[in-house]
This record gives sequence, structure tokens and C-alpha cells, in this order.
Amino acid sequence: MDETSQNILEARSKIGTKHGILQKLYCRNEFDICTQKFLLEEEVNRNNEISLRTAAIKHSVGTGQGFFKCSCTKKCMSNRCLCKKNNILCNSKCHNSLTCNNK
Repeated sequence: MDETSQNILEARSKIGTKHGILQKLYCRNEFDICTQKFLLEEEVNRNNEISLRTAAIKHSVGTGQGFFKCSCTKKCMSNRCLCKKNNILCNSKCHNSLTCNNK
């Protein structure tokens, strides 16, 4: 590796999460340094490399797109309903305006 390539690599940063290290190297203008401590350095999983999309899904409270959606045909009264099971009210994406007890 020549000196120019080494300087470019040194100017990029790896970003860690509790689920793993992001695969891509990031330039300084692609992220902001946060003064708050959300994660201790010891909590970063250094044994796992993950994509940005995988990190977003793992940190999301939803199903990867940011929301839960059930497709119940009954009244969403039991934990068979994905929304009820996760203590979330059914929304407009759920079961096409059928009668629902979880709204």
C-alpha cells in the first residue's frame, strides 16, 4: 500500500454500535460527533461487522421499516396480534379497517 492510500484510510473512521461495527469506513463529513455518551466503548460488539441497514433494523422498535403491522382477521384481543403482543396500538397499516379492540 502506498503512502497516499494509507493517508486516505487514516482519514476515515469506523463506527461501532452495541450490535457490531459498521462495515463501511466513514469520512468526517458523513457523521457528527455527539457530546453525549449513549454507549460505552466496552459495550461495542467488536466481533461482528454489520451493514448500516442491519444496524438500523436492530436498533428499531419496529419490524425494520419503523412500524409494526398486524394482519389479524379477528378483533386483536390476544397476543397472536403482533401489535398487541408488542404493546402497540393497531394503526392504519393494519388489517384494512376491520373491527379492532386494539386501537
